[in-house]
Amino acid sequence: MTDDQIERRLLELAYTTNVTLTAPSVAYFAPCRIEDAQRVLDHLVASDRIQMHVNPDDGTITYTIAGRQEIAAPRPVALALRHSHEASPALAAALSLVIPGAGQLYAGRPGSAAIWFICVMVGYLLIIPGLVLHAFCIVSAAASAHRLNDAVERHLLNQPAR
Repeated sequence: MTDDQIERRLLELAYTTNVTLTAPSVAYFAPCRIEDAQRVLDHLVASDRIQMHVNPDDGTITYTIAGRQEIAAPRPVALALRHSHEASPALAAALSLVIPGAGQLYAGRPGSAAIWFICVMVGYLLIIPGLVLHAFCIVSAAASAHRLNDAVERHLLNQPAR
């Protein structure tokens, strides 16, 4: 791999991930030998295109690019919105009827789904509380779908007209 190819892969790594830039990380991503990655990094430091930092505690060498911004982790899209239609409260309720918490998962609330699943399963150990909790879970799933639709509608209303 040529130095230009390694440099292109370095820039791709820098601007598409939050990986700390080191010779081994560049070598892994490029792919190339660590010595080749180090040579390219040294050249970029010498030409003031990147900055080198040495950790005084352990001697680790890292590199930074001026203006490199933190990449935000993508937020998962609710299953209900992946096919560009509104979330169905009836479907959310039906899913939670079959599997407690599935309706909340469908409406994009994985934390709520896990909590409902655990609570209902523990409630079923005592039979009657499980039935009551399951009913509340079903109602909550439908409400989650309604809230998701309301949030999407508010977002669309705030969008500028095209």
